[in-house]
Amino acid sequence: MSVSRKDFLSTAAAGLSVAVLAGTTAVAAATDGDERAPIHFHILKPSEFDQSLMMQKLTASGDHKQVFQSVTPLIIGGWASLYIHMQNSINAYQFSLGLGKLLTLGVLIGPSIVLGLNDAMWTKYGFGTGVIGQAMGLSATNTYYKAASSLDPSASPDDPKGMYQDWTAQAVAKRGGQFFVCHNAMTAVAMLVAMKMKSKTETVLADWEKNLLPGFQMVPAGVAAVQQAQENGWKLFSII
Repeated sequence: MSVSRKDFLSTAAAGLSVAVLAGTTAVAAATDGDERAPIHFHILKPSEFDQSLMMQKLTASGDHKQVFQSVTPLIIGGWASLYIHMQNSINAYQFSLGLGKLLTLGVLIGPSIVLGLNDAMWTKYGFGTGVIGQAMGLSATNTYYKAASSLDPSASPDDPKGMYQDWTAQAVAKRGGQFFVCHNAMTAVAMLVAMKMKSKTETVLADWEKNLLPGFQMVPAGVAAVQQAQENGWKLFSII
């Protein structure tokens, strides 16, 4: 089934891509004519995620705190737009505005959750070659995570090979950036992948939960995490 980038973004971002990409005929038949996809989001209990660590990150003290909400894994020139924006904001605070350290938090919701998964998952589930990769122009592996520099803080801000011009997750993390991955979005995308691979959503989701990248923490709902961040003084920047 051919899927355009526009169709994928408009549906996957809302968590409904399963029905659109796999076809609604079977779904409708299974639900007695109701064309709504039978999407079920397991409501995580406090014991099923690290709530203490989540709140520790959200309540971090600092005069300048910015939360970046990423719905789709936008790619610009081979780099993830999310990390470019986070780095640019940190650089401006540190070098241009003289305002000191900017704390940053990236919240991955929608298809962006693939950015939080390791290379083993990208290879196993074909993110770069399957429907997600085709729609978003993703690399075959998660090249957006691994540092493209030595992460040396003594580098010149304008050094094209230095840490401050390194548009990767590791470079952002080196400067104190944090990342949350929405469990609800993981569930929705797992449904899509499971149906395409003729597997079970629970199997795919369990695999992903165990293979998040270092520094990427699973949270129950990205939308709630963004709200909590704002309640704790973080200013929102949305990347759609």
